[in-house]
Amino acid sequence: MHNNGWTVILDPEFNLLKATQKDINTLGKLLAKYTVIVQSGQHHLTLDDERKVTKMFGNIEKHDVASNPLIKSMMVENSNDEINRVTGGLDKDGLPGLFGHVSALDWHCNKPAVSDRMPVVWLFAVKQSKGSRTSFTNNIMAYEDLDLEIKKEIKDLKLVCGFSRGSYTTYTFGKDQDFNEYYTPPLVYTNNGNQTGLFFPFLQFRNFVGMTEEESLPLTKLLKDHILQEKYIYHHDWEDGDVTMFEQWLGLHKRWEFPGMTDRLLHRICFDFTNCDLSD
Repeated sequence: MHNNGWTVILDPEFNLLKATQKDINTLGKLLAKYTVIVQSGQHHLTLDDERKVTKMFGNIEKHDVASNPLIKSMMVENSNDEINRVTGGLDKDGLPGLFGHVSALDWHCNKPAVSDRMPVVWLFAVKQSKGSRTSFTNNIMAYEDLDLEIKKEIKDLKLVCGFSRGSYTTYTFGKDQDFNEYYTPPLVYTNNGNQTGLFFPFLQFRNFVGMTEEESLPLTKLLKDHILQEKYIYHHDWEDGDVTMFEQWLGLHKRWEFPGMTDRLLHRICFDFTNCDLSD
């Protein structure tokens, strides 16, 4: 465990490739409870290894490259369209990978406006990652520490989620904004591991259901300021060979500005807990 008391740090010698299903179940429970798992020294992992490990947890997202030519440029070759390349480096057609911009990729989670999104993300640092930083929140702890009156006020609130250009990134797949008023997830959410916390991607959010954008602002600021206290944040300074896995309901993450994005390469896989037994 990290000295912050909640980020799970795996021993570099623990061999994910030899993990039993019982081991994976344990890791799944830790992910659901503490939101972030980190392991260093995994330089040896191949594309097949990455897919093998994540598939032990559950289904992994296969990206629809036929629907948008830009998506193809974001995929690692020979990964069955299941591994994103997160980099500013260009592919053979001269196109960058996913979120390859130098500027910060501000606080966000995976596709909050999509009802069937994957609840976990895997990142693996392949090359030139040193000097870059990604930070992660623990919204379970943040929720637990809220005053009882605030908990009562927010217990039934729902969110209108989506994005607008420049809110957390300028990279918005050709759209200026896109919000989903038909799928409105709850602010207070209980995840796959029966952990309750705040699902609040405040930069991928427009308003609370039943409130206008303006009416939503005071509570948005209160919750945002609360979540972003240092005691609820883990800062990861990348080294090549690092793996992070992080839960997408009750945690947010941010990649800080990094001038070396053209050379930096991370692999990204989104997956669920379908194959995990998360019961106590």
